[in-house]
Amino acid sequence: MIKNFIRYIVNIFDVSKKMLLLHRFSIFLDESTPEELHKNLLAWRLFKREYGYLRSLKENQCVNANGEPIPWYTYPAIEQLRLWDFNNCDVLEYGSGNSTKWWAARCKTVTSIENSKLWYETVLKNKPDNCQLILSEVDNDVIDQEQIERYIEVIDKLDMFDIIIVDGFSKAGTRKKCVEKALSHLNPGGLLIVDNADWLPKTCKLLRDAGFFEIDFSGLGPLNAHAETTSLFFKNDFKIRPISDKHPGYATGGLKLNYDLEV
Repeated sequence: MIKNFIRYIVNIFDVSKKMLLLHRFSIFLDESTPEELHKNLLAWRLFKREYGYLRSLKENQCVNANGEPIPWYTYPAIEQLRLWDFNNCDVLEYGSGNSTKWWAARCKTVTSIENSKLWYETVLKNKPDNCQLILSEVDNDVIDQEQIERYIEVIDKLDMFDIIIVDGFSKAGTRKKCVEKALSHLNPGGLLIVDNADWLPKTCKLLRDAGFFEIDFSGLGPLNAHAETTSLFFKNDFKIRPISDKHPGYATGGLKLNYDLEV
């Protein structure tokens, strides 16, 4: 009798899950023509096969379709950055991870400032040779202004950089203060990247007021189930150039067409 009761409960649970899935998909199917459904499936295949979104979810880390590390930026921002030549650039990033490996493969040096000791030790195990990883601990659970100030001011002990990425610790207005510090450490013609810019309106205004042009790349990113914005800031002396004269080239998962060909 008990076994039958348990089997009954399990069956209800399984049926409930199946009904929920069917309900979700029925809404999707009811609102889609066969042509629309076909395009939806192709779009999903683009994220799954070309961008590696599903692989990132399975591995719980930011990787592309080949399992290679990519930054935790939006896919549109990564698409743009992968087209530029950073070979002679020195890069500083607040926050470390797969972005550290991605930048290290493309630039001269990477300096990463990390606030989490546990994550620092994880990244340190596979640190690229051209990367300097600096630990400046900040407790994620307790707002400690002294810790935060030390974290922000690490850059003052360093040199100048061609690329500065502000990501990493975000509480108590930390990223805005990091950007303020970064302004005096960015080489002429350099690039400043602000991740999660849609959550940092005052920070973005600060940069615009300082004479920077802003390009926002909004969309899905690896591991995310929501859209975000990664923003690139530069001035009119911007020196970074495309890798190829055929810039921008074909987009990931794009059609290999050429409208410049003359008949």
